[in-house]
Amino acid sequence: MSLKKNIKQILKSDVVIRCLSFLLFVYSKVVGLSSRWRMEGIDEARAAVENTNAIWIAWHARATMMPFFWQKLFNRKMAALVSPHHDGQLIAHFLRWFHIIPVSGSTNENPRQSALELMRALQDGYDLFISPDGPRGPRMRMKKSPVYYAQKTGKPIICACFGLNRAIIVDKAWDKTVIPLPFGKGVFALSKPLYIPSELSDEALEIYREKLEGIANELSQKCDKEAGREPVLPADKTDFKSKGKKG
Repeated sequence: MSLKKNIKQILKSDVVIRCLSFLLFVYSKVVGLSSRWRMEGIDEARAAVENTNAIWIAWHARATMMPFFWQKLFNRKMAALVSPHHDGQLIAHFLRWFHIIPVSGSTNENPRQSALELMRALQDGYDLFISPDGPRGPRMRMKKSPVYYAQKTGKPIICACFGLNRAIIVDKAWDKTVIPLPFGKGVFALSKPLYIPSELSDEALEIYREKLEGIANELSQKCDKEAGREPVLPADKTDFKSKGKKG
């Protein structure tokens, strides 16, 4: 077996995955606690979820900082959809450090089972987190699943994003991953809650999907601009038409 294959095998071991997830947990805490944050939309979101649970969404590129903010600002029962593949296992262990329950699933593989587990989590009083462009993209293009869950349960959807002046953008990654650096200055913002009517045609549901996508992208660009950075833009819509509507 070659050295490259040996290294890949080691990285897939459960012990290594757990260690890497803990390091990611520590790093996100260091970034969160060492940076100066301006918070926007927090009071309105708290009022919206005072007597109910909610569906929270954030683009895949910025999702790893979200557990820090939710633990710090809300500290509520949370479940999150994660990929069943290798990278998803790392994220699942990472979420557990924040006491977030990972729900293994995909919009591409066994989506019915994933939907049932997520709906059950909502019914059991858990808030739900979804990265609606993950795990394969297109970048910053909304899949229908969050709108569907909100329609079926009556729960509000709240978009979340952060922008930080000290960060690395991985341009080669499909989602342009944002790697935040410690000791920065930034903003964490939440959108106004969006409620989806229970009775909608497929065409009306698509209108709400597009509306939610617009809200999430406006929030992302706003956070980047307020942090003094060039905004990360969504993938071209032609790419979305070929891949994005599978979810």
